[in-house]
Amino acid sequence: MRSINTLLLATCLLASPIVLAVDSQQPINIQADSATLDDARNSAVYRGDVIVTQGSMRLTGSQVTLSMDSNGEVSKLVSTGSPATWRQDPPDGRGEINARAQTIEYHADAQRVVLIERSHLDQAGDTFSGDLITYDINRRVVDAGQRDGANGSDQRIEITIQPRNRDGEN
Repeated sequence: MRSINTLLLATCLLASPIVLAVDSQQPINIQADSATLDDARNSAVYRGDVIVTQGSMRLTGSQVTLSMDSNGEVSKLVSTGSPATWRQDPPDGRGEINARAQTIEYHADAQRVVLIERSHLDQAGDTFSGDLITYDINRRVVDAGQRDGANGSDQRIEITIQPRNRDGEN
């Protein structure tokens, strides 16, 4: 039984980056009230209840700016809103990841999400709140702190960690 559990755990750990990589190979779909495309700057600005989806990833905001690299690949999405939101449903069975902030930067090439101002991230029931939160999607690492030069520098981060089952669940 122990080897079956080990095999299942290894399969989940290996499958997670593979499926997330598949997410990044999916087309990006955008819904918005209006759009301004700038080919010279390799960018586009979408306005009005913007919804961006790619595989299991969903980014929303009142405005989203899309930037592309010199090869025409999407390199970064910046969403602003009150709040902007981001979510992804990783395949490892640990539950959906939900985030919100005034500004969300999704760095597609680095597979990193940066939450700026009034930031909140929920990962498998654990919550992180603060002025600045960076989330590494592939490694599932959260880094929380304060922005350089942020007003109200006495604001501290808040973290709630849920107890884990001894059976390895959750």
